[in-house]
Amino acid sequence: MNCEILHTLYVRSNGDVPCNDDAGESVLLGRIRQDNRWTVDSLLFNHRYRHIRTALVSGRMPWPDVCPTCAFFRPNEPYVDHLAHKWLRKIQVEPSLACRLRCPGCSNGVQARVRPGPLQMEVGLFERLLDAMKQAQFAIGEFEYCGQGEPLLHPRFPEFVRLVTEYFPLTHQRLITSGNFDYAATLGTDVPREIMVSCDGVYASSYERYRMGGLVHRPIQFMRDAVRGLGGASPTVIWKYILFEWNDRLDEIAAAQELAQEIGVAALLFVYTHSVGKSKRYTLDNRSEFPIHHPNVVTNATPVHYRESDEPVSLPATPGALAGVG
Repeated sequence: MNCEILHTLYVRSNGDVPCNDDAGESVLLGRIRQDNRWTVDSLLFNHRYRHIRTALVSGRMPWPDVCPTCAFFRPNEPYVDHLAHKWLRKIQVEPSLACRLRCPGCSNGVQARVRPGPLQMEVGLFERLLDAMKQAQFAIGEFEYCGQGEPLLHPRFPEFVRLVTEYFPLTHQRLITSGNFDYAATLGTDVPREIMVSCDGVYASSYERYRMGGLVHRPIQFMRDAVRGLGGASPTVIWKYILFEWNDRLDEIAAAQELAQEIGVAALLFVYTHSVGKSKRYTLDNRSEFPIHHPNVVTNATPVHYRESDEPVSLPATPGALAGVG
């Protein structure tokens, strides 16, 4: 029995550390503090983490009311505790809980109303986390900027990228964004190595049905500018396209693939989801039938699909790794 929580760390904009960003959000494991006396060990080896370890080793669910519905709980996977060996596969950071979109499947609206602030992570708090991790000699595979809000709504987002480069220069950095921004004006020259842009369609009628408040031309232009390296930096750009009933027609899927080639993204990732409105035409069960026209087009699924399988807890999203994902 295993869980991603012993491999990763999810930090909210207010410094809270929940038990990952799925059902486990209801369980608070601790909090990052800006106090210089705060240490990583005081979090990762506190009574709640000890409870998780004891339960999993004993073949029990740490939180019986939560684990059965969590996408990151793995009942059939062998127990591995990377945290105990000072290794984090990923730190997921939520720079901002603010968001201009109103996606029906997102919990942002509810969380923004009920969660204690601030909505924007204090840069000093983030640097305290980095400093504590470095002092504790943790190895970190990647920093991923996402969460329940839009990272690029943090007015000082480039500073997050710059700080990670300073403290962990070899660690991969990934930004997940809706792309409804001016690329050069928002990011400047401090650009993460990889940017994943969520753009579920090429036609306004299908894109805006889910990304309510967004305009499809914005993420498309954002990807163009990112690939061109405006501002001097050329990140790896991945186009993420969640498959719904309203955007899974053959003509739109083909149009997206042709547009991806024109823009020059490293990969176009079509995602099978479990959310309301999910595509019934294309699913994980019939993925071999998905119409792929170019070698940089791949499919994947949300983590919940792999819960009962032997697949890793979270599939990697770098272009090289995506090549092996069906």
